Amino acid sequence: FSCLYLLLCSGGGLVVYADSKPDLRIPGEQDQMPTKKKVVILGTGWAGTNFLKNLDSSFYDVQVVSPRNYFAFTPLLPSVTCGTVDARSIVEPVRNIIRKKVGGVKFWEAECCKIDPTAKKVYCRSNVGTNLEGNGEFVVDYDYLVIAMGARVNTFNTPGVTEHCHFLKEVEDAQRIKRSVIDCFERASLPTLTDEERKKSLHFVVVGGGPTGVEFAAELHDFVNEDLSKLYPKIQELVKISLIEAGEHILTMFDKRITEFAERKFQRDGIDVKTGYKVVKVSNKSISMVSKETGEIDVPYGMAIWSTGIGTRPIILDFMKEIGQGDRRVLATDEWLRVRECDGVYALGDCATITQRKV
Repeated sequence: FSCLYLLLCSGGGLVVYADSKPDLRIPGEQDQMPTKKKVVILGTGWAGTNFLKNLDSSFYDVQVVSPRNYFAFTPLLPSVTCGTVDARSIVEPVRNIIRKKVGGVKFWEAECCKIDPTAKKVYCRSNVGTNLEGNGEFVVDYDYLVIAMGARVNTFNTPGVTEHCHFLKEVEDAQRIKRSVIDCFERASLPTLTDEERKKSLHFVVVGGGPTGVEFAAELHDFVNEDLSKLYPKIQELVKISLIEAGEHILTMFDKRITEFAERKFQRDGIDVKTGYKVVKVSNKSISMVSKETGEIDVPYGMAIWSTGIGTRPIILDFMKEIGQGDRRVLATDEWLRVRECDGVYALGDCATITQRKV
């Protein structure tokens, strides 16, 4: 390197001389910026979005991969099914979030189909674009991987659930349910139907007495009595809402007083709460369920909502088998959310659980 010295003499003159020393750095090194670590976030749900918002992206090369290009406020999904809240009011575009981040965060609308922790690669597949081979697949390298892919609806492998029941996990699910409710009323209004067929069409069955199922049943009751009764006054009395729960009570995860209040409220509103019933099969015409008192019975229905909890996604199951956690329900992490036996992999949200150290 070179140093330039400027000396001011007493006579007002200026003496200039340079001292040069050899540059021992690698050529071009002085022009290169330190390489940022690559952080890949899988998922744009509650866990993934909150992590992204709180991450200082100026220190990392951040890439987000998710088949959903928005964050959804899921507690309001039951309200979307009946139009109480508009779908646009509960979503926030991911690109609007990353626009406010420094460092140029990248987003890929694609689904993760495989995680290779050894090579530190994530294999993705996009349904909105294609690569040169035409299959929309691409690979993303990472230094740190944050798995926040959430969970899927747990059907407990009950036959017919996937084919004939609605789920309430995404905004699209809520919009489909809303259209299906209207279709049931329009079908029941046709002149060729008998009263029994109309009752079947207007029988709405909610399977699962958890928060989502209970809230949807309440929203549907209000929707029918406050709005649809004015549009379909002749068939309003034929509407029936049933809530099916395998346990002895609904909302068992809350205080007993809340459970008792909800059951009394539903009884007053005419919502048929069936506790102690387990659904064993769903067809396009009826729902088969069993209980200790009645044995197996078949209940005809017009529309069914399945809301019985969450299960592990197939991609997480495959990843758990690869890292030796195949006997678990979700990914095991330490108290710092690091996936056990995996370098640079973190997991948070419904796809993971924290394994506490023994004291």
